[in-house]
Amino acid sequence: MTTSMDPRTAATPLRVRVGLGARRPRSASGPRAVAFWIGSAVVVLVLLAGLLAPWLAPYDPLAIDPADPYAGPSAAHWLGTDANGRDVLSRLMHGSASSFRGIAITVGVAGVFGSLWGLVAGYVGGPVDEVLMRLADAVISFPGIVLAIAITGALGPSLLTAMLSVGVVFAPIVARLLRAQVLALRQAEFVLVARSLGVRGWRIALRHVLPNAMGPVVVQLCGLASTALIIEAALGFLGLGVQPPAPSWGPDLARAYADFYVNPLLTVAPGLLITATAFAISQVGDGLRDRLRIG
Repeated sequence: MTTSMDPRTAATPLRVRVGLGARRPRSASGPRAVAFWIGSAVVVLVLLAGLLAPWLAPYDPLAIDPADPYAGPSAAHWLGTDANGRDVLSRLMHGSASSFRGIAITVGVAGVFGSLWGLVAGYVGGPVDEVLMRLADAVISFPGIVLAIAITGALGPSLLTAMLSVGVVFAPIVARLLRAQVLALRQAEFVLVARSLGVRGWRIALRHVLPNAMGPVVVQLCGLASTALIIEAALGFLGLGVQPPAPSWGPDLARAYADFYVNPLLTVAPGLLITATAFAISQVGDGLRDRLRIG
């Protein structure tokens, strides 16, 4: 006696976590775990400083005090003032929000665009895969910062334009990584079963293959976020990102560098903050990789 099976109900339990969930998170310990938690704390602290800057910053970041330029650290100004008498700490706190907005734009564009790019290339295969990967190779072959500068120069300087450009440049990196994961999952047993039950190809790709392929991509996006922060600061330093007098780490570092011989301490705070935050984000990515047993 045989029983019939409804394909709609049979396809329901096929959400097998091959890429992300099949690997039980590693119990982290030792120096790498300490680095992960310290990095996470630094990222959260800097992010909260930017989000809460309108309420926590001691001064208006745009307020000019011509009577108090180049002031050193004091009880009134913990990190001193710049050439226009603006409080450095307040500008760094408000600049944190700009930096993380830039990171969000870049990671969002690279993650969404790159994931769709890699998913289509890996799942469809054939000539489509060939064309999409040759396009990815062409974009990756050029230095990302150079392409970002070219695109930003053509479209006009702004934070949105600059970081959208960086996101487009980073998208092929995500696409290549996700494509490799999709190729490994395309012939997985749960995918073959779903096909045999008549589940549509796009539904398999989006609901079953993509979630299982995202583990390494999440780790990669953390690394790209760290790089995006440095590029955002570099573009701002060159005048292609946030425009003065708005507070941002890159432009503030550029102005401090111009005044280096007058007050060299002005370069220390933004330089250290950019370096420490980028390093902290990279440590978070390394910690996630260890926990997911990737690489």
